[in-house]
Order: sequence, then structure tokens, then C-alpha cells
Amino acid sequence: MLPGLTEKPTDEFQLPKSVKKWVALGLVLTTSVVIGISFFSGVTLSDLTKLGYLAFGLAAAASAARLLVQILRFRVITLGLAGDPKPDLGGLALTRVASEFVSLSTPATSMGVFIRTAWLSHKGVEGGRSVSIGYFEVLIEVYVGAGIALIAAGYAITRGAVAIGSTIAVIAVVLIAGYTVVFIVPALRGIKVPHGVFTIASFLVGGPRANALYLRAVVGSHNFSVSARAIARKDNLPVVFKAVGLTIIEDFLAGTALWLVLNAAGLKIDLFSATLATFGVGTIAQIPISIGGAAIQELSMQSFLFSVYGFSSWAAIVLWRIAAYQVLLLITGIVFLQFYRKATKYGPESPKTTSIDA
Repeated sequence: MLPGLTEKPTDEFQLPKSVKKWVALGLVLTTSVVIGISFFSGVTLSDLTKLGYLAFGLAAAASAARLLVQILRFRVITLGLAGDPKPDLGGLALTRVASEFVSLSTPATSMGVFIRTAWLSHKGVEGGRSVSIGYFEVLIEVYVGAGIALIAAGYAITRGAVAIGSTIAVIAVVLIAGYTVVFIVPALRGIKVPHGVFTIASFLVGGPRANALYLRAVVGSHNFSVSARAIARKDNLPVVFKAVGLTIIEDFLAGTALWLVLNAAGLKIDLFSATLATFGVGTIAQIPISIGGAAIQELSMQSFLFSVYGFSSWAAIVLWRIAAYQVLLLITGIVFLQFYRKATKYGPESPKTTSIDA
């Protein structure tokens, strides 16, 4: 969970004041990578402008449109799975876009789920259900993205790009297996908190407090399992299909950004192939070793395009990254600051912690 992010059953949840600092650090680092790659590869501003302002503007617009799809998907999932009574959805769009900034500016791309989970709990959605809703959205993104990546891997291998294709395939399978273990298995079999945890905790924090923590963990894990299992019920299948459909639309919008830039650079490929490249490379960048996949995305895309198509253009890659990532960082960052300012109240008794009412 994000440092300092806590869930409360009352009318507030909290974010630390340091949040702005570490997301700003992520923004600076990722931007520095783009500048560094441009410098070392010899890409100049004139190289970027030669590709055309129209191509860049359309690619940036396609990337920004993904945020609208994400908002709609989060709304569909929340209304479909939150149960009754339906929660007040005021602030949903602001929260979803702000949480995307957290995902984009941290090494683990699923970090934004904790913002959404806390917001759902704040809106009155039961804790286990709010966690299951948050992870369900991530699960759909991972499964659909990894599925596209596996197709990209097969396509790359058939074109003789065995190394990059195999790398994509292995990481995609690991992602699918990992998220299945985290979400599907607990949904089917339930989560059991070992009583030994209570014994160990009692020595560390005392018996009464350890007992309270243990009971809370048991109830929370049970509620998560029940809520996660309920998602697979027949009456929830329309929600699942809608979420999958919206995710596919979002993914093709991501592919559109690359397609527009590559065509402007002289590589005439179709939208489907561009989408395969986007998610094949994006799967490699899921390895959480850099913020926003910085450097990994660029290097992997160069390797994929050269291995599969014999095409090399650092200018196209840099322009694509700016349109598909830096523009999103800018938009979501502005929304995040608005989210932070609008929802933050500084209490005289807690100067180091901020209370958010989304």
C-alpha cells in the first residue's frame, strides 16, 4: 500500500504530505530518461518536428482518450459490483484519473489501485468488496494486455525475432500466473490467516492488540474472498464483459498512438500490428525496476521494431513516448494536484498527515 495511506470506516481517509514529493520525483526521473535517450541517440527537436505536429497531436489525443475509457470502466465496475445500496459516485472521475498518475509515476503500475480502494471504502463500500473491485480492474487490464502480448510474442517469433518474442511470452505468462494466484485462487478457495500470526504478534504488540489485529485480518480476508468469488457469479458476467470490452478499446487507443507516429516516420503498419507492438513492449516494462517503465519501454520498442520490421528510428520512439506517456503524466499530474488540493484539509492536530474527502 502507499506509505501512509489508511482506510477508515468514517468520513475520511488519509494521504501523507510526502505523496506530492515522491510523485514529483517520478515525474522528474521519467522525463530525464526521455531527455537522456534523445541526447545519446542524437535526436534533435528538428527530428521530432519533421514527423509532424499533426501526428503528435493525434497520438497525444488518442492517449488522453484512454483516460475517459478508464473512468467509464471504473464506473461500470463500481456500479456493477459494489452491491446495494449503490455508493455515491461523486468524485469518481477525479479519483480515477488521479490514481492513474500514481500508477504512472511509480515502479509498480498497479499502485493506483490503493487510491481507488481507499476511495471506495470512504464511499461506504465494505472493505473486502472495495479491495476486490480495485484488484478486479487491475486483473482485467493485466489479462487483456498479457493476452495481446502473447499474440505479439507469437508474431515476433514467426518473423524471426525469437529473443524479443520469447522474452515477451515468458513475462506475459508470469504476469497471468502471478495475478491468478493473487486473485483467482483466493476467490475460489478463500484466504485463511494462520493463527500462528496471532501468537507471533502477541509478543510484539501485546495480546489484546494482536487479537484485535488478527480478528480484523480474518474478517477482511473472508470478506475479500467472498466478494472476489461473487464477481464470477452469472449475474455479474455482463459487468465482466463490459469491462473487458472497454479494456480492449483502451488498448487499441494505446496502439493508435504508436501507429500514428510510426506511419509518420515511414513504417507503414496496420493498427492491429501497432497494438501488438505496444503491448508486447509494455509487458516487458511491467518488470518493476524503473518508474513508468522508463528506459525499458524505449529500448524494448527499438529492439522490437528492429527485430520484427527491420525499422530503426529513435526520433519516432521518443515522440511516441512523449505522446503516450509524458502527455498522460502532465494531464493526470494536474488532476492529481487538483484532487490533492480539493480533498485535503490540514488539521492542527495532525500537521504531517492530510485528510482527503474525495
